[in-house]
Amino acid sequence: MVEIVATKRTTLYRMLEGSTLETALTEARRESDDDFTVTDLTMEHRPARLVAGSIATSAKWANDVKILTGHSVSLSNSSPGAALLIQDMDKIIWALTWGTGFHFLDSEQIDFGFGSRVVARSALPSEVKSLTKTVLDHRARVDRSSMPNGSTIRDLGVDGYGEVVSRIEAKAVIGDLAVGDKVILLRAADSLNVPLAKSPERLIRDLGVLAALSHRPVLPGLESLEQLIALKPQDSRVPALDDKLIDALLSSQTQRLGVSWPHERLDVYGPVMSAKVTGLGDRKRRVFEQAPEISDLIEWFADVPRQEILDRLRTVKIELHSDAEPQSNTLVSTPVPLRRWLAFEIEDDNQRFCLHDGNWYRMDDQYLARIDERVSEILAEPASLTLPPWGQEKEDAYNKRAAQVLSGYCLDKKLITTPLHSRGGIEPCDVFVAPGVLIHVKRGRQSSDLSHLLAQGLVSTDALARDENARSAWKKRILEESDGAIEDAQLKEVILAVGSERPVTVDTLFTFTKVNLVKQFDALRYLGVQVHVATVSPPPQD
Repeated sequence: MVEIVATKRTTLYRMLEGSTLETALTEARRESDDDFTVTDLTMEHRPARLVAGSIATSAKWANDVKILTGHSVSLSNSSPGAALLIQDMDKIIWALTWGTGFHFLDSEQIDFGFGSRVVARSALPSEVKSLTKTVLDHRARVDRSSMPNGSTIRDLGVDGYGEVVSRIEAKAVIGDLAVGDKVILLRAADSLNVPLAKSPERLIRDLGVLAALSHRPVLPGLESLEQLIALKPQDSRVPALDDKLIDALLSSQTQRLGVSWPHERLDVYGPVMSAKVTGLGDRKRRVFEQAPEISDLIEWFADVPRQEILDRLRTVKIELHSDAEPQSNTLVSTPVPLRRWLAFEIEDDNQRFCLHDGNWYRMDDQYLARIDERVSEILAEPASLTLPPWGQEKEDAYNKRAAQVLSGYCLDKKLITTPLHSRGGIEPCDVFVAPGVLIHVKRGRQSSDLSHLLAQGLVSTDALARDENARSAWKKRILEESDGAIEDAQLKEVILAVGSERPVTVDTLFTFTKVNLVKQFDALRYLGVQVHVATVSPPPQD
């Protein structure tokens, strides 16, 4: 006979290892007061704690009513809530919350990846109903997709490269739960919303089922849920990772530390001729042709007390200007904190963590291997043209010479404007070779040069491929540059040319630079545009 067990949809949190019944709560909810009661108890021989209560607050709009009518109203809202914390046999704290009870939990102690781990191991791969993802590319957008009848993660737009799924709703079967073999709906974000048993004994068993499920392999088709995980600022691992970042800044060992253009944050509306550093507090003039090198940052922080470095990374900012001599009227971007310019990668406890755009991410090893494989394939494809060697000449001089050698046209710093790019315009390319080859050139002395070239070249090409106004303005510019010889310029190939003594390889690019390369490569290929990366070597020594 099938046992029928009463269940109820419940919001469940898993707290990080090391949390206790006390530390899992905010300080304000660890002891009883006039509005809340804290009760220690046991559930099936396991320690537990119940926090319950409510706060009455005055209606915020009461004063608006008085201003409009002259009459005072005295109304209040009651916000009740409860949280039940249970410690399992492995000393892990689980928290069930009702109403405003989630506010009682210390956010720094929450295991934010728990919900997605359960979904990745139990959901029916073709029954994903909705998801929210952050796309880590130059547009830095948040996408919310839904299919009421359910579909796959791929159908909902997750391709597995540079996308963080922060919220997901899917149908699943977790047969060992009290609900049985029924198809249930899971909602996962910071917590997991799932049907759980209403009786203490079966509830404890349900928690054990979910704990065991978290250690099983990810189901085929759901791998993208765990390949790239964003760490919340409150995550207990962040302070230790920040300490490793400080260690790198105070050390000469900087192989995996560099400067990377934060295109997610930069709203650039004009050509960049210089970068100005502000906020160091010593009144020294610090202006660079593009961006400072990591050696500059190490010099700046050499005498800064260790405990002040993280604050300095937030207060020191980089401004981009359209003139070699920065003035207030030459600013072409919003100032961006220095932390967001840093790229840093570290292995800790057999896991890879990356600092990107000021935030920490954990990456799966298989995910990294897949990206490296794709990037190797992209780098192995030869471009249709061979650029001339690049010696000591400056970039603008080289672009003119390369255009002459290739029978093309130099478009360096020759911008086009569109309704979307009216404040300064965009630079279609440095060199154009008919009928449809766009070449972007950058000297690859440091990591920031490579990230800047990739982002600048691929972003401008994306605009030309998708924006009819940009494409029309570009064709008009080519018609003018060619004195009417090229009436219908095409967009067939983009060459990202890096001036360097060493070839560009998988190992010379930071992980998120590789992620952006793969995403834009695939997007432009879909639009019929070939993308190639070429190393421009110096002339041979006599």
